[in-house]
Amino acid sequence: MNVARLLRILLVAASLMTLGTGIAHAVPVMHVDDSVGNLGTVDVATGSATVIGNMGVVMTDIAFSPTGQLFGLSFTGFYSINPATAASTFIGNHGVPGGNALVFGTDGTLYAAGFDSTSLFTINPATGAGTSLGNVGATSGGDLAFNGGNLFLATGSSQLLRIDLANLANSTIVGSFGVSDVFGLATGDNGVLYAVAGTQVFTVDTTTGAATNPVDWANQGLGIAFGQSFFAEAGAGPKPPPTPVPEPATLLLLGTTLSGMGPAAWRRRRPGSAD
Repeated sequence: MNVARLLRILLVAASLMTLGTGIAHAVPVMHVDDSVGNLGTVDVATGSATVIGNMGVVMTDIAFSPTGQLFGLSFTGFYSINPATAASTFIGNHGVPGGNALVFGTDGTLYAAGFDSTSLFTINPATGAGTSLGNVGATSGGDLAFNGGNLFLATGSSQLLRIDLANLANSTIVGSFGVSDVFGLATGDNGVLYAVAGTQVFTVDTTTGAATNPVDWANQGLGIAFGQSFFAEAGAGPKPPPTPVPEPATLLLLGTTLSGMGPAAWRRRRPGSAD
């Protein structure tokens, strides 16, 4: 085997090692809006948090659209948000009493709810105007989320409510979270339903409502969660992964192998030998 061919094999092997490392660490990263108006990201597996910036408004919830645009609402207003800088732009007043829950369906419909109403609303993303669809029998504790084809609400009584969009009157309580102050609910790229309360993210069992396996992001600059969203939850993603960079160990192995095989390899080749 000649040096060029061996080099190609080693490069392919190094690339596969790097790719494998990247896949092993691929976990959902959620966006969180906190109680002082910060927008940040949290790794749901490790709790590693990064603050993107301050939105200039305390949002009560945020939601990504199917095209990857980020929107948010306060108790009265509706905004677009730049996910790269956290800068927000006012669009209009939504009219949802105590508005604190927001989610897009994959068809682009934007749903909302509030702590001062038992109605489910839609919001026009272009104007911010809200329209009541009817009564679901519970106030919002802080968020809406689609999961497995169903729409869920985190209620003001810390329970998981399954909303029947075909007949809102048939909406039913699934069960208690077992955790208070659940202000966020969203589905990750892995299909898992996550909830946030305080500075912790939980996994939610959609058959019982139980919120378990807390992961904490405290003391990293991002405060108490007021809402959450995943980039791909309405069908926008996932985001393109960053270009893999070989880890130092991989590069060291490649470099060591190449340097070690140089003279010896040539010595093993007989003059005039074929590959």
